[in-house]
Amino acid sequence: MRWLPALLCLGLALAQAPEVWLTGAPVPSSFVEQAARRGLEWAGLVANLPQQSSLGFGERREVPLGTATLYLTQAPYPPHRTTQLLLSNDPESIPATRGLFHYRFANGEGMRLIYHHKNTSEGLLNLEVRIFNPSPEVVWIWVSDAMAGPVPDEVYAGHVATKRWLELYWNQVGQLVELPPNSERSLSRLALRPGTVVSGILEAVVTRGSAAVLDMVAKAPQEADPPLETYQQGRVYRLDTLETRVQKTHIAGGSTFLTLGDGAFKASDGKQIAGNWGMFYTYDLELQNPTPTPQTVGFRVIAAGGIARGVIWLEGQAYELPLLRPGQTYDLPSRTVPPGTRQRVTLSTLPASGSNYPLRLLLYNPLATAGQGAP
Repeated sequence: MRWLPALLCLGLALAQAPEVWLTGAPVPSSFVEQAARRGLEWAGLVANLPQQSSLGFGERREVPLGTATLYLTQAPYPPHRTTQLLLSNDPESIPATRGLFHYRFANGEGMRLIYHHKNTSEGLLNLEVRIFNPSPEVVWIWVSDAMAGPVPDEVYAGHVATKRWLELYWNQVGQLVELPPNSERSLSRLALRPGTVVSGILEAVVTRGSAAVLDMVAKAPQEADPPLETYQQGRVYRLDTLETRVQKTHIAGGSTFLTLGDGAFKASDGKQIAGNWGMFYTYDLELQNPTPTPQTVGFRVIAAGGIARGVIWLEGQAYELPLLRPGQTYDLPSRTVPPGTRQRVTLSTLPASGSNYPLRLLLYNPLATAGQGAP
């Protein structure tokens, strides 16, 4: 078996030179570093990772780490449809070691996990998100994930996690992960002190191979994983789409009301989903000005469901809402519509965990006296 030493040498070389495959252009520096740290951990390497800049289109970067080299490579984004929504926030409070999710998803079936949990135990709880390959073949998955916490403020945790993930989503940023046969990878670990909250969003799709398993568990230090039959499994919904899209015409000079993230929605099997987390709301707006003079259209966001934050994507620009109390407002940039013309505007948002929705959106004339006050 003369080939055995050669294979062993090859294995050692690969262990010393892990490659991290990333999608998106550019890949933000924070995600580059997150993915690089995972790559080092999976290769069994302990090294101080130098600060990384963003990764550009087609770039392949060598990162020297003493005796080893880490390779960062920008790869094509795998187009897919996400139709499975996983909600892990009921119960939101975790009083002791508990399995939270164990879910198998097949090739081509995009899934999105929303989780929002608070440690209500008297000690530390470690929350871990893992991916398993239960098959005898190599599996590749694409993962895009962001989290926030642990912090005491649940509104802040949900807002920051949503903000970070939307920055990835809008730029198709993710990591391609290779799972050897019958293996597992830890995607994230967070230590939650008593009274703190963690919030996160993860989207994944199997791009090669048959299937993968998502596993999420919270456990006290030194405790083993709980048996699968004891998992407090969160909700799973199979939907035709994870986006609510609305087309609306607004006549400049008047007023138009829209609702962002209103109430519950139903899955294709008729089951009602409590809340609206994980569902995009996109509004294709046509602004019409039939008058002979230029008209200004204002965009006012109003907190209609309670204390809330959020991120609004308006024509390629992200706007981070401050903490809004019931009835408080936030004005997005206005637009001027020339006389006798039409403009198309796209606005979208993803309700943030921990916040209270809906938000109302008012399109109005900010120069008119009647439009000065909050409705």
